[in-house]
Amino acid sequence: MRGSNVIRVGSPSSNGVRLVTAGVFRLGGRGVDLARRLLSLSEQFAALVHDLAPSEVAIEEAFFGKGAQAALRIGEARGVVLAEVARAGLDVFQYTPARIKRCVTGHGAARKQSVANMLGQMLPKGPTPFPGDLPNDATDAVAVAWTRLEELRSPLARTAAKPRGGLAKGDTAH
Repeated sequence: MRGSNVIRVGSPSSNGVRLVTAGVFRLGGRGVDLARRLLSLSEQFAALVHDLAPSEVAIEEAFFGKGAQAALRIGEARGVVLAEVARAGLDVFQYTPARIKRCVTGHGAARKQSVANMLGQMLPKGPTPFPGDLPNDATDAVAVAWTRLEELRSPLARTAAKPRGGLAKGDTAH
């Protein structure tokens, strides 16, 4: 994610494995006030949740290797997304970049192109643009969704998986 201008979006289907949608939110360039970009993110993410009606959300945990300013912007955008997830009453599952890469490629330090190539081999072709044809941020989102899907498929992980950072359905914020 570059300065809160782009956010990752990916969605697996409940009817078998197929890519439902993937893309990026365009929040405006550097000339757009940060508060307006975060508001745009909130509105676009809320609309996506409304349109797709997911049962849960999976996101990448914050990665701080790119400097303090980038970490701050990522944290602000993640806060907006987590607040919208909580507002929708959805569980959220968070994964480290290394875990996502390990799940998709078998190697926790895999390069983005390796992740895209593996996703291209594992997902059936459909009308949605495919990993490798998508912007890197959208491919990353598909990898996060794939990680959650693999966790759901695993009988061992299913008992250990706990949502983090969101309200469970029926909970309210105080």
